[in-house]
Amino acid sequence: MGRERASKDSLAPRGLGGWLLVWLLGGLAFAGAVMLVVEIATMAGPAFVARPSLRRQQRLVMARHQNDLISPVQMDSADADVRDVVSHRVIPGATLAIGTRGKVVQLAGYGRVGWFASDAAASPDSTMYDLASLTKAVATTSAVLLLVQDGRIGLDDPVQRWLPEFNGLWKNRVTWRDLLTHSSGLPPAGHIHGNTPAERLHSLLRTKLDAPPGAEVQYSDVSFIVLWAAAQRVAGEPLQNFLARRVWRPLGMRSTAFWPGEGCTRCAPTLTLHNGEPYRGKPSDPIAHKIGIPVGNAGLFSTAHDLGRFTAMIANGGELDGVRIFRPDLVRLLFHQVPGAGHRTMGWEAFCPAEHPTQQQPCVHPIAYGHTGWTGTSLWVDPVRGVWAVILSNRSYDVKRPPPLDELREDVFLDVATRPIAPQPASRSQSALRDSTVAGVP
Repeated sequence: MGRERASKDSLAPRGLGGWLLVWLLGGLAFAGAVMLVVEIATMAGPAFVARPSLRRQQRLVMARHQNDLISPVQMDSADADVRDVVSHRVIPGATLAIGTRGKVVQLAGYGRVGWFASDAAASPDSTMYDLASLTKAVATTSAVLLLVQDGRIGLDDPVQRWLPEFNGLWKNRVTWRDLLTHSSGLPPAGHIHGNTPAERLHSLLRTKLDAPPGAEVQYSDVSFIVLWAAAQRVAGEPLQNFLARRVWRPLGMRSTAFWPGEGCTRCAPTLTLHNGEPYRGKPSDPIAHKIGIPVGNAGLFSTAHDLGRFTAMIANGGELDGVRIFRPDLVRLLFHQVPGAGHRTMGWEAFCPAEHPTQQQPCVHPIAYGHTGWTGTSLWVDPVRGVWAVILSNRSYDVKRPPPLDELREDVFLDVATRPIAPQPASRSQSALRDSTVAGVP
């Protein structure tokens, strides 16, 4: 104890001068430490900045990507979403196209066109999918807009002017706009009679209206069949030829066609026939199939490559690679909900997954516009940022009940659209869904 006390006393400063020297040295040391901390923080500051979670990084607007609105992280996340549903055997395969305005950023294929290893791999360049109701947005709406652009019709003209056989109560008041927005009063489906395609089509044109035009919104396949017949009458040629000449060929869409036929080995099957053979190359839609010829509600087949070019053209204001298809003002009609038509636009619909509006309600905060198809197809475009996504699949093939793909469509689009959303659950038990829906898979 004594030695320890003596040692401490020997180190104590002696007198006022000693204390002043201690204070001076201490002040210099403190100042040096502060300067060192500042220098370290300046040099290594980015390493200490709190970063958002990966999920949030994927869905926030990334301002530093001025020339590349879809970052590699976002593309990887969209890729993982599709791989997840394929690996869990929710769907046999799919193709994906994503891009920004007139640029295709990514094309990818996942899985196969069927459930077995012997089935062909799904290819974004060569696998043709049955677009189902996406036909309404890509083909029929496009044909009508081209006729408007050519000055041959007006959206508020009565359709009966060109299609007099479309007659009956209130039908003289039905306009092109009414049919495009599913507010014509026509029912979802109608009775089909006749021995020939022309007779069967004519029987649908006689379908009675459920309500006066504009009274309500009712999703109707018949509306787009009437549109097709009327537009074909105005065009003066088979509408599939008109579209090939005005849209498909100018855009380099070499794998887009109506009814490729049973010999289309590139076509992903959508059903299994009673004899066990896959049904491919013809529309799985019962109305289009029964009529037997190209009509406006379904029947178009295409690849992710082709549909990506079409969507890029739309996102770019109607032009792609110097080729103009539509005037910009007509493209804008696709991105505006029509008053009184719920969330419907001119042949398309608003995408607002957080709202789930009824047919009669508009979206309050739409994040994109596009359309879906029953077979597992979709396209969505964010007109503000120009970001878009296309997903093609054959969810209906060889299953007891086709699985819903709304969550996949939403996840993929939100991944590439860089919009903040609430955190989502990490797992979805999709393998259980697959096990409960698919028949005859080893």
